[in-house]
Amino acid sequence: MQSLLTEFEVQGGLFVANTEMLSAVPENHGFTAKLKSVNDLMSVTCDYLINSGGLHSTKLATSIESISPELIPQLHWCRGHYFSYSGKSPFQHLIYPIPESTGLGIHASLDIGGQLKFGPDTEYIEQLKYGVDESLKDKFFQAISKYFPTVERDKLQPAYSGIRPKLQGVHDTFQDFMIQTYHQHNIKGLINLFGIDSPGLTSSLAIADYVAKAIIDD
Repeated sequence: MQSLLTEFEVQGGLFVANTEMLSAVPENHGFTAKLKSVNDLMSVTCDYLINSGGLHSTKLATSIESISPELIPQLHWCRGHYFSYSGKSPFQHLIYPIPESTGLGIHASLDIGGQLKFGPDTEYIEQLKYGVDESLKDKFFQAISKYFPTVERDKLQPAYSGIRPKLQGVHDTFQDFMIQTYHQHNIKGLINLFGIDSPGLTSSLAIADYVAKAIIDD
């Protein structure tokens, strides 16, 4: 991500953190967006507007004038927890169980330092909270034991969690990424990305190419 940010800035891009888009209005040749950065209000104009707000993409879409509410889907927040495994990893590669209906299952992966971790599970939530409860250890232990029978429970430690913006609810069937262009909402220069769930990060560069081509074609 740091490498991508550097490349973006070298090409004249500007990354502005802690800034909220309050509204955006389509103009003849682009958009006028109102922003709030810390306590400062400002307006900027742009030729294209790409809504890649992740967990807040639908909320962001409601602030863009002229979008029909019927085109804005409902997002479901789904938290995934991870547990790390202390000591040297017994594995040299990733291990995936048979996928579940709501995710890939609690799989084993290695970070760039060789640390073994397990996860994620799936838990639909109403509020954005990133804690990992110690009580989840039993659930993880049972799942991991199916493909790692000698796993030591005491070596499992709560690590971190992430939250996915899913388009499907708990009992819904799978729904793929939703990338809205002019052909769906009839607003030139606007791209909405909804439900960029896992593997959204893995496929992010391919998604960027798709979005760039959509802008050119529109």
